[in-house]
Amino acid sequence: MSSDRPGFRPDIEGLRGIAILLVVAFHANVAWLSGGYVGVDVFFVISGFLITGLLAREVESTGDVDLTAFYARRARRLLPALLVVLLATIATTLWIYAPIDQPAVASDGRAVALHYGNILFAQTAVDYHATSSNPFLHTWSLAVEEQFYLIWPLLFMLVGRWYGGKDSLNRQLVLGVALVGATSFAASLWVTRVAQPWAFFGMPTRIWEFALGGLAALALKRSPRPFAIPGLWFQIAGLMAIGIGTVAYSAMTPYPGVAAALPAIGAVALLIGGHDATASRVSWALGAPWLQWLGRMSYSWYLWHWPLVGIGAVIDWKIGVVGRLGWSAVALVLAVATYRFVEQPARSGKLSQLRPELLSGLAIGASVVAALVAYGAMSFAQRRVSSPTQRPFAAARNDGMSHDCWGSMLTNATAPCIFGDTSGRTAVVLLGDSHAEHWLPAVDRIGRERHWKVFAMVKPGCPVSETELLSTRLKRAYTECTEWRRSMLRRIVRMQPSAVILSSYDHYMALPGNESDRRVSPEAWRTGLRRTYSTLSSARINTLVLRGTLVPGFDAPACLSRQAAGSPFRIRPCEYERASALHPRGVAAQNDAARGLDRIAFVNMNDRICATDICSVVQRGDIVFRDDDHLTATFSLAQSAVLGVRLSAALRSLERAH
Repeated sequence: MSSDRPGFRPDIEGLRGIAILLVVAFHANVAWLSGGYVGVDVFFVISGFLITGLLAREVESTGDVDLTAFYARRARRLLPALLVVLLATIATTLWIYAPIDQPAVASDGRAVALHYGNILFAQTAVDYHATSSNPFLHTWSLAVEEQFYLIWPLLFMLVGRWYGGKDSLNRQLVLGVALVGATSFAASLWVTRVAQPWAFFGMPTRIWEFALGGLAALALKRSPRPFAIPGLWFQIAGLMAIGIGTVAYSAMTPYPGVAAALPAIGAVALLIGGHDATASRVSWALGAPWLQWLGRMSYSWYLWHWPLVGIGAVIDWKIGVVGRLGWSAVALVLAVATYRFVEQPARSGKLSQLRPELLSGLAIGASVVAALVAYGAMSFAQRRVSSPTQRPFAAARNDGMSHDCWGSMLTNATAPCIFGDTSGRTAVVLLGDSHAEHWLPAVDRIGRERHWKVFAMVKPGCPVSETELLSTRLKRAYTECTEWRRSMLRRIVRMQPSAVILSSYDHYMALPGNESDRRVSPEAWRTGLRRTYSTLSSARINTLVLRGTLVPGFDAPACLSRQAAGSPFRIRPCEYERASALHPRGVAAQNDAARGLDRIAFVNMNDRICATDICSVVQRGDIVFRDDDHLTATFSLAQSAVLGVRLSAALRSLERAH
């Protein structure tokens, strides 16, 4: 994440140190640094500043850009450390990770080796059931930088060949950089609204940040003091902008969009101000030896820290902030070794003496070899998963009911979604999110046995509570859920079914002492439930509300897979405490919301999931969960008899009451 530069500035090196500290703290889940991801924007601006300055000087002196030499320098700077960490991470994954998770990790490693990881991550970002244990996820920003390095010199080459030797060269460079930056920023604003993951992970919607740094470099090239304001004030304003973003932003901030402009402009202000105020207190602070040292280590630390945090979370799923910081500290030790034995030799050793053509060829070859190694690891892992000891856990991971009624967070299902006895006269609706969907196998069987015509109305991440959700995946209000839920309720009222079964995940609601802007308040959740219950009660529709499902808090198939494989460092058994798996506010919210309403009954299946204080994720021979909170279809089916009895009993009690 650093760049070549002809004129060393200690404040820039220190700014890198601050940026990597912000990123590491964010990945450690330090609460008061919830916007620490702005450190990536600072890196982007610095890279744009330094690379643009380098290319502008080359174009000015030669009228052209030596693309081969440029790409060779970038490869020598970035690839050695990346490939070392990539291969080490794959090897460690095959040793420590659950065998059933290893193929996906190796597949991601192949994408990283071929420098398109950011595209892959954008594609899977809104996959509701995608795993979060990806040790390569952080490399999206490196892929963006690599793609920037690929196209940026082409702009300078074109301008240089057209205007080289002319007085207007610098002006044309400014116009070219400004045009690319403005186009990228406009695209970023639009894509952030309609497809946020692509705006976040994509190079075209991020290149404006590099362009901002580039414009700063071109402005300083033209005049050491491009603005009349003293440089110190620029530096102070820049620090404030980055600081505000760090503490005010969160996982819910629509990003990059307009929000990314604050830290990006703050970084530009520091770059410009530091050029004019080299002796200021801010420059002195940024140039502190320890910050400069962190700046030098920043690239290797960036590469190492996230895989090690992921390994820590695999070993102990209750790792916490302190544990994440501890693993990040271990990563810093590895970063120092990588800097000493990989980065520095690559810069000044034999690699630096190779011809650019040969070095570029070696870089391509090394990337291909790394991708082949990742592919080999993936094939090995897949064979391991297919072994008799691992096959049950791989099956559990994918043990969901196959149907066309799920849709996605952004689109609704278009299939009829009718289950049970499709010719039955008793219409029953199953409404809710993934915690309604995981009961569909059981409800389908109940319907066939009791001649219920079951209508499945399910949508990912969309609970029955009539409240507006803020989606961390979409980085905005989940309006698709609100519109879908209202449409389904209107449809149900028109249908007048014999019964509606409601089921939702309770943890949209904040846990006590852990309120955040990502969670619905208990009051809003209770009010939303009341609206839904009232709509159905007023329509005189029998409503059967399933109590919230127990949530173990860890990936059950992965834990069982690691346990069966005898993986090292297994700290915790595949068990959880029943009391901690229940949302303490869930039952109270349901009871309060139903108070005084007719035709509402509650059904509780949690004793079938676990009836003891300490719970195993295997019950009566069946694996209960397919991840960290969703039931397997096998377990759901196995509970159909008990669920059918309890639903029918609740329905009879409502009918007797009226």
